[in-house]
Amino acid sequence: MRKTNLIIGAVFAFFVCLVSMPLSAEKSNEEKSEGKILFVDTSDAGKTYLATMNPDGSGKIRLTPSFSNIVFPKWSEKSGWIGFTNKLPDMTSEVYLLNGKATKITKFRDGVSLEAFSPDGKFLLYSTCNQNPELFAYSIKTKVSTKISTDQKITAADWSPDGNWIVASALMDDGTNDLYLFSTLAQGIVRLTNTPGISESFPAFSSDGNHIAYICDRNGRSEIEFMNKETKEFKRPIIVGLYPSISPDDSKVTYEAGTDIAVSKTNGLEQKAICKGRTPYWVK
Repeated sequence: MRKTNLIIGAVFAFFVCLVSMPLSAEKSNEEKSEGKILFVDTSDAGKTYLATMNPDGSGKIRLTPSFSNIVFPKWSEKSGWIGFTNKLPDMTSEVYLLNGKATKITKFRDGVSLEAFSPDGKFLLYSTCNQNPELFAYSIKTKVSTKISTDQKITAADWSPDGNWIVASALMDDGTNDLYLFSTLAQGIVRLTNTPGISESFPAFSSDGNHIAYICDRNGRSEIEFMNKETKEFKRPIIVGLYPSISPDDSKVTYEAGTDIAVSKTNGLEQKAICKGRTPYWVK
């Protein structure tokens, strides 16, 4: 595979007025099972902030100053790094990394979108933002990128909890998306869906790695479905929304519903909007 050296961008520091970092603070047993939701806070008109909150919408804490258009935050449990993509007014993309103490932001690279961190915290996934978007794994230690995709036009991706698979959505010729699995153990590529006219996109692994949540429009609107990774069987619990992320105990899902962040049981019951925001990411 082709390898490309990346250059880390300019580093700037700032201090956040927090008593403690919410992702590394001591937690009660209940908080450990529920985790936190990392999300983009849009409650101030025209501004976006990276923030965390409890799964019931309480305890919101902003982690960054205002950016033009933050999307798709990610968190690495092993390294403590938090990453996010920022869309500039001209719609070009830039990726930033926030350290675990919330005291320093590092600009990673222009022209790419952050997709995920590897479970061991040693790599991050990013996709290029161009007419033929490709997927790369970047080694934080060696600062070398390895191309993961082949001929696919990648629109989103996630790394499995065991580190063995990367699931991605790819743009097809008819304008829809299909899902693929890429083996990190040189076992090839598995096509999960082949559904002309139907789009499956923005996949996210469950914590046990057995299921994948994703957006599907098979019924004329964007709904969240869940697929068994091995059997490819899917369930449609009628959750209308975008950008799913599954809870640490795999019992709930958070997602974007209109202008709100919402939480639901994975069977579709107890759906509830909890705050203004977008692109949530559930962390332990």
